[in-house]
Amino acid sequence: MANGYPRRRSIFSGLLLILIGGLFLARNFGTQLPIWALMRRWWPLVFILWGLTKLYDHFRARQTGEAAPPTVSAAEILLVLLLLAVVGGAGIVDWGQRHGSFSDIWGGETYSFTEDMPARSVPKNAQITLRTLRGNIIVHAEDAAEIRVTSRKSTRGDNEAEARATADGLHVTVTPSDSGFIVEPQGTSGNGRTVTVDMEVHVPKGATLRIQSDRGDIQVAGITGSLAINGRQGDIEARQIGGDVTVDSSRGDIRVIGAGGSVRVSGRGNQVELSDIQGVATLEGEFYGPLRFSRLPKGVHFVSSRSDLLVTQLSGRIETSGAGDMEIFDAAGNVTLTTTKRDLTLDNVTGKVHVENRSGNVTLRFPQPPKEQIEISNQSGDIDITMPSKSNFDVNARSDRGEVQCTFPELESRIERLRNDAVLEGSLGSKGPRIQLHTTYGTIRIRRGQ
Repeated sequence: MANGYPRRRSIFSGLLLILIGGLFLARNFGTQLPIWALMRRWWPLVFILWGLTKLYDHFRARQTGEAAPPTVSAAEILLVLLLLAVVGGAGIVDWGQRHGSFSDIWGGETYSFTEDMPARSVPKNAQITLRTLRGNIIVHAEDAAEIRVTSRKSTRGDNEAEARATADGLHVTVTPSDSGFIVEPQGTSGNGRTVTVDMEVHVPKGATLRIQSDRGDIQVAGITGSLAINGRQGDIEARQIGGDVTVDSSRGDIRVIGAGGSVRVSGRGNQVELSDIQGVATLEGEFYGPLRFSRLPKGVHFVSSRSDLLVTQLSGRIETSGAGDMEIFDAAGNVTLTTTKRDLTLDNVTGKVHVENRSGNVTLRFPQPPKEQIEISNQSGDIDITMPSKSNFDVNARSDRGEVQCTFPELESRIERLRNDAVLEGSLGSKGPRIQLHTTYGTIRIRRGQ
């Protein structure tokens, strides 16, 4: 107490913990926040936040009759120093993840050395496994029945001779196995230094590939066999693959452009693009960047903690923005979607539509009269559907604590108000599909197009 008045507690400690905890939580959910880089640039914001909370505490104490908290307390200083130490530790971990072994922190220049592995004859349809701990992998498909590898080894050293001695401890080898051939760097640097080995690999077109990488980008093009990729950190790109493609990723962008079989992508990552796939495309996991699916004749199934989308045939495209909005264009098959906190747009869907959404708007546009059943259920959002003037349909539209609007003259008079709710039920023409629309705290608009 101060002068007989209870002393007000400062809100600074709580706000600082929320801020730092939010940064770490966002990083854990795959946003790849460079926490150390953020703190290095924006650390003065801690003192701005400190000052703003002290002003708030002062004026709030005057309003409530309490004594203002101390301008600066020992506990707050200790908390700031402790959190800076924690963030600094996270920064060191981030640096180590990006650059490799922590022994490389202590200086030296980076040197690179190129090495060609002699060609190794293999069957045209060989099963080949490519493995590396750290480094990019680029695969070229060729007519020759052989494996050729050009490697680029990079490491740090006080001088070129020291770096070369380190790099010479590792060599890319081709080893026969029960399932085919294994291509990987073997050996040791001997002095604890990290060696990054980038590999450019030439394989027969008919090969079946399996690729495993802890850190590094992966690019594959032109093989006619199947492809399986397991990549922890790095971008993955596969083009014009003849068979099935399987990708398991932990961090990075993923692109699969052209596949003769099915494609399955799982794990976590950022941007994903799947297009021109002849089999079924499946995406399962948490991906936080924009998503793009296009020209998928057998459809796509996307499952995450937030959404479950199934489109049975896609001649056009599906896109999601960084903010999470989703657009579906030119889907000849059925669309089934359960999601939350998305604004949805469905344009020219000719199959059945079943959508369940929450906290977002749903917009549907039909250039041609709909032929199949439409079911839209929404919470805390609008539903907006536009159909040609010559459309035939049966409609049941209900908005709880909202409104229903209709610009079809034949149906406009059928709108009823039931206390805080609005309902429209009626038919236009004959033998039309059933349209079921329901929302809460939103407006349903049924528009007459051209």
